Amino acid sequence: MRLTFHRLIFWLHLITGLLAGFVILSMAVSGLLISYEQPLLEWANRSLCVTPPSGAQPLSAEALLAKAREALPGSIPAGLTWKADPAAPVTLSVEREGVFFLNPYTGAMLGRGNKTWQDFFRWMTDWHRFLGQHDANRPIGKAITGAGTLLFGGLLVSGIYLWWPRHWRLPNLKAALLFNRQLKGRARDWNWHNVIGFWSAFPMLLIILTGVIMSYGWANNLLFTLAGNTPPPRASPAAGGGPRESARPAPPSLKGLSALLAEVRLQIPDWHLLSLRMPMKPGDPFPLMVDRGGRGQVHLRTMLNLDLAQGKVLPSPDDFQQQNLGRRLRMFARFLHTGELFGLVGQTVAALCTLAAILLVWTGLALARRRFFGRKSSAP
Repeated sequence: MRLTFHRLIFWLHLITGLLAGFVILSMAVSGLLISYEQPLLEWANRSLCVTPPSGAQPLSAEALLAKAREALPGSIPAGLTWKADPAAPVTLSVEREGVFFLNPYTGAMLGRGNKTWQDFFRWMTDWHRFLGQHDANRPIGKAITGAGTLLFGGLLVSGIYLWWPRHWRLPNLKAALLFNRQLKGRARDWNWHNVIGFWSAFPMLLIILTGVIMSYGWANNLLFTLAGNTPPPRASPAAGGGPRESARPAPPSLKGLSALLAEVRLQIPDWHLLSLRMPMKPGDPFPLMVDRGGRGQVHLRTMLNLDLAQGKVLPSPDDFQQQNLGRRLRMFARFLHTGELFGLVGQTVAALCTLAAILLVWTGLALARRRFFGRKSSAP
């Protein structure tokens, strides 16, 4: 058999699929399961919602933090998060202990939420990123998933080449673009593999490219270079959240904090979420994120600094509008990967792509099994 360029691409496509198929399948299944993490966590914690008392106003930040210290003596609050929904609880972040929920009107402790769902999503996220590896083995898991993402990109590109009709006639296009319910066996798998691959190719390519950027330093640096910006220095392992948080000083003075928060609410009346962080050093301003969209819509976030000493709301150098193009694209890449950049519609498209990846692996392995171990049949 003469080895043509088309046959070479086919065999590379087939061998790559066999080598990386199970890693891709693992990432696709875990990606599908965490597609709607935030809405599902909100649903799981729906029992924490409160009924706003008639005529009552939510407690100030100072009062909420005082109530938290009474309920959790010795703890170090790291931040508070409010939602615009008056029935939603306030989220309290506590260093080394995690997240607690508070009644916004009484400051009463409502608990830590549904631990089963939280643990499930944490485990699935670790599996998606590190194949479930922990501590010293995480780099190994990340290397495998990164390689799987790269190989999946190669499969997608070579698959487009193999899909491309030699003759653009209506019967050929229908066979490659539309499902045929009458087909069975190898012909059905071939039809599904081609149709699913075609309709999911573009959004899946974006998911793969953003996955590569998050997996590899060279890809991240290339993004900044193409944007005309200097890549940021790599963070050292010692710069992680643990040591930095443990060095946080005693609770700072909160005098004037509520007045500045009220000013922000008036300035940005369409806010959806306010996330306040405690300063790292005495006298530093309080970082505040004002979110006017969904969790991953970074372009709808405003970063501010609440300077209690001056009694002013100041712009933050961390604000999206203050970032260079490379940094903005990197922020977009993070949430383009999950689809959250485009809200619920984007999440749904990303979820459908992960389902498509599962079906592509299944039909691809089925075609390979029939080629090597099944009886020969004529091509569809």
